[in-house]
Formats: sequence, C-alpha cells, structure tokens
Amino acid sequence: MQADDHPIEVILAEGRRFMVPLYQRKYQWHDFQLLPFWQDVEAKAIEVLEGESKFQHYMGALILAPIGEAAQIGVTPKVQIVDGQQRLTTFQLFLAALREVAKTHGHVDVAAHVGGYLFNNLKTKDTDKLTRFKLTPTPSDQKVFHDIMDKDYRAIRTQYAANYWGRSVPKNTPFRALRAYDEFYQLINRFAQFGSAEMMVDDDAPDAVDTIADETDTTEAIGTRLEAMLTAVLNRMKLVVITLGEGDDAQVIFETLNSKGEPLLAMDLVRNNIFYRAEKEEATEVEGLYQELWDPFDHAWWREAAPFARPTRPRIDHFLAHVLAAQTGDKISMRELYAEYRAFAVPKGRPRFKQVEDELRVLGQYAPIYETLEGRISDDADLHWFGRKLSAWQVTTAYPIVMQISTSDISDIEKRTLYRLIYSYVVRRALSGLTAKNLNRVFQSLSQVFVEKGASVDALQQFFAKRPGASTRFPDDKEFRDGLLSKAAYSLAPNARIKDVLWELELASRTKFAEKTPMPAGLWTEHVLPQSWTEAWPFEDGLFVGKQSGDPKSIARDSLLQTIGNLTLLTGGLNISAGNKGFLEKRGKLEEHTGLFLNKWFLKVAVWNEAAITSRGEALADMAVKIWPALPEPVVQNEEGTSL
Repeated sequence: MQADDHPIEVILAEGRRFMVPLYQRKYQWHDFQLLPFWQDVEAKAIEVLEGESKFQHYMGALILAPIGEAAQIGVTPKVQIVDGQQRLTTFQLFLAALREVAKTHGHVDVAAHVGGYLFNNLKTKDTDKLTRFKLTPTPSDQKVFHDIMDKDYRAIRTQYAANYWGRSVPKNTPFRALRAYDEFYQLINRFAQFGSAEMMVDDDAPDAVDTIADETDTTEAIGTRLEAMLTAVLNRMKLVVITLGEGDDAQVIFETLNSKGEPLLAMDLVRNNIFYRAEKEEATEVEGLYQELWDPFDHAWWREAAPFARPTRPRIDHFLAHVLAAQTGDKISMRELYAEYRAFAVPKGRPRFKQVEDELRVLGQYAPIYETLEGRISDDADLHWFGRKLSAWQVTTAYPIVMQISTSDISDIEKRTLYRLIYSYVVRRALSGLTAKNLNRVFQSLSQVFVEKGASVDALQQFFAKRPGASTRFPDDKEFRDGLLSKAAYSLAPNARIKDVLWELELASRTKFAEKTPMPAGLWTEHVLPQSWTEAWPFEDGLFVGKQSGDPKSIARDSLLQTIGNLTLLTGGLNISAGNKGFLEKRGKLEEHTGLFLNKWFLKVAVWNEAAITSRGEALADMAVKIWPALPEPVVQNEEGTSL
C-alpha cells in the first residue's frame, strides 16, 4: 500500500482509466454535498484572483487498486476505485461544466485544456471504445455520464429535456449526475460573469490594485475568472491517493472506510495538535489542563452550525477563525482552518506562546465574547445588545473586531461608542443604498488597524477618513437622510433588518415616562399605503390611477411607498385585518388595537398620501441620524499636542 497526496491535475493528467466497481452505488451526491464542494472551489478561485492562495485544500481520499498488469505497451492501464468514486465523479462533472461555460463565452482555449482531464489519448492496442473516457462509472450511470462528457450543454438540455423542470433539473431527480452537472454549469456561469460577493476590493486602500471584481460580462473578465476557476480545481485541490498492493483486500477496505463514523472537525484537529504539544512539555499536567481549559468546548452547543455564518460550519470552527483574525488581523480561510491555526501557533517552526497553557487561555479569553455575541450568555449587557444587532443584520464578519474591542484596555464608555458606531455603519450603508458585499473586507482591514494601533474611536475615525469610496465609506448625515427619504428601505433592509430599524425608531418615539417594554414577538412590517392600492387610496388631486397603469404618478407612488415614511410595525393579526382597507378604517384599527408610539403619528392625520409619507419620513429621518450616529470628526491637535 502506497499513500501520497496529489493535486487533481496530477491525478487526472496521467493516461489511465478509473473504473468504478459494480459493488459500489451509483452517483448519489445531493445538493447538501454539492454546495460545500462548490464553495471550496469558489473560495480557492477567489484566492487565485486576489493572489492570496496560501494552502492547497484537502478534498478527501482516493483509494485505487490496479487491474491486471501495471504496464502493458500500447494499452491504457486501468485502476479500480475502491473508495472516492463519488468525489472523483464530481470533479469530472465539474470540469465538464467548466468546459461548457468556457465554450459558451468563446474561450475555446480554456475548453480545450479541460478536455485533457476528461479524455484519454487512445493507445495502439486499446479496443474498448470506452477507454477514451478517464472515468467509467457503474453501468446505470454510464450513458448519462458519458453523454455529459461527450456533448455540449445545449445538446444535453435537448436530449434530457424530460428530466428538466423549467430551467433546472429538480432536486429529487434520480439522475444525480445530470443535476450536479447542470447546477455546476449555472454556478460557474454566474461566477464567470459576475464574480463573487467575496470578490470586492477596498477601493480606498493605499495598496489597492486594479481588479476585474466589479466588471460584468466582459470577455477579458470572464476569461480571467474561468482560468482562476480552472487553476483552483486542478492545482489548489488535492486528494490523498492510496494505491493498494496485491495482498490488500479491496472489498474489506471499502467496507471499513465506509462504516459509520463521526467526522473530525477542524477544531478536533486543533485540539489533538495542542495536547500533543502539551504532552511534550514535561512540567505540564495535561489532564488538568484539559479539564480546566478545553472541556467547556466539548459541549454540544459548540458543534451546532453557526446560524448566520458562511460557509456552513459548526460554531467551534467559526469561533476559531474569528480568534485567529482578531489576534493577527489577517484574512483567515475557513477551508484551511487547521493549517491556519498551525501557522498561527507555531509560525515558521517557532512557538508563538511560551507554554501551551498560555495558548489555551487565549482561546478561553475569547470564548465568552463569542457566546455573548451568539446569544448564549448575556453577562455583558453592551456586548449582548450588539450581538443581537449583528444577528438581526447577519453580520458575523464583524466578530473579530468586536473581540478586539472587548478585550482592549479602553473604557467601557468607549467600547459602547465603538459598538454603536459599527452598528450605525452597517445600517447607514444599507439604508443609503450602498453595497454590503464589501463588509468582510472592510472589517478585515479594520482588524489589521486595531492589531497595529489598538482598538479606539480615534483609530476607527482615521480608518474611514482614508476611505471615501462607494464600496467602503461611512455615510454622512446628508447621504443617510437622502437614502431614508428616497430609497426603498423595505427591500434594502429586508425581514429582520427593517423590523430592527423600525423598532429602534419606536424606542426613540417614546417619551421618558413610557414603559420600557421589549420588542414583542410576531411583529410584521406594514405598508400603511398598500403596495397594491385600490380606489380607497386616491392621489392628492382626488383621482385614482392603478399600480400597473404606467402613469408617472403611479410610478412615483410605487417608489415612495417603499420608503421609511410609509412603513410601520403591526402584530400579525392586525396586519392581516388592516390589509388594503382605506386609511380611515385602517386608522381606526390602529387606534383600537396598537399601543406602539410609532403608530400614534397616524392618529393625528386625516389622509395618508404622498405628502403625508414625506412628512413622516422627514420626522423619522431626524430621529434616525441620532439613533445611528455619523462618524465623529477626528480630533486635530496642534504641535503642542492640545486639541484645536
């Protein structure tokens, strides 16, 4: 038995046939397996584009058993796939889809290059017509698989039209290979044309370089992305290839490998590495160290999937990534988390910490911060409040800078100010209509600043003062107000986000004598002037114009009714009851059934139209600029060091 790891390119470039034995099941990968595969390849492609690919990504094992004589002149050798056929088949389907996307966009050189990893060059004594295919699946999969390898995308769509529903292959199809191929085609095509949400640049950074991240559908941009995708899958993905010898029983090995076992998490590997090093420290009492500093991480809560983080991984893995980012300020790859941790703990072979105990105490220091942000504990009221806000807005990429702030030596008042400003930054950008796609880059760059200068309001001010570009800037009051009055808040901050905005406005609307009640469960966002208005909602001139009329008044109304001035909160039952009824009837229901201060506005007016929406919008905008404050102006000092 021989074992070695190889990139996919090395495995598939060699002229040989990979044979799936009859005792193995047909191709069965479902979406929950395809999506992580895609996310791994996409992440590596992004790293290639950005020049940040530090590690190759391990994708599992491939166990092979030679068939017949190892080397026969003029004959393509065959190997049996003992384990890993589902994974290898997925790589083949992915490459076939990549080839077709390249053809679709006219990149024939990329398509031709891919062909070398799908087909063998026939040798003089090859007689089996299937020898030209790199992979021969089980008989039940052969036709659809080889058709995919042989034919272009349009031909497959035509030939297998009966297996499509609309524009895609249904999730419950028995043709899993067809589903995987079609899904990969759509994902790769979208990536080629538009890039990824992660492929954003800090356009104000002093070391910013020209990229194609914001280009769409240009020949050069598409070609560059396709080449990056090909490089990622061939050179940045690797398998451990185990080749069995004559005395190894392939069937027994297959059954042993596929017995039910619990997969190791990245943190399991980290734990093993930490305590392996701890055992080498003669003065360390390892069992006591484990009980005191590691045992809390063995709770089942840590192994549950982090609810809003991407990619889908257990909380313990995301926690570790956040800790590494907080400690170093670096961009941390979730997909190479164990390698990232080893590089952190023992950089260039020299331990970062004097003792393993010190290393474990660093993890222990951050654990309650993460637990508070995730809502498990609430001992720190400010941190718990901030965690609930980040949860509502699904911004877990801010966790590393929150960890840096929480563990810093600054006062509680300054920590509270920083939490409020970061929350304000997220909300202001959303309601100003600015992209949220660059938040991961912004917070990662800010974490570098906090590592170098320490967390402080002053460091935050200086950071954003150098970044006035659209992808990064902290909106000022004018931009924020303009967004609130003119942009569709309902769609810019959907679901829990707009409810959070409206609830903050509700709190600001209350008098100092009002009861301090928490946000009730089951609140709905309501358009006071309905999205589909009827004759009960005439225009200011008294005339009625339908939503679909194309009339300029209708178009203007349709835009205005999505703004903050027309939105409020109601209980689910009241929302359904009020519905599209006229304003006076809706106002009566509000007067009778709601106690929210946010809704008292409607009890003071007789009509609800464009002018009323604008008036309320102005009032709410006045409150909003105070709830979500602008970035303070940096303090300028004279030569003597005193403030000017």
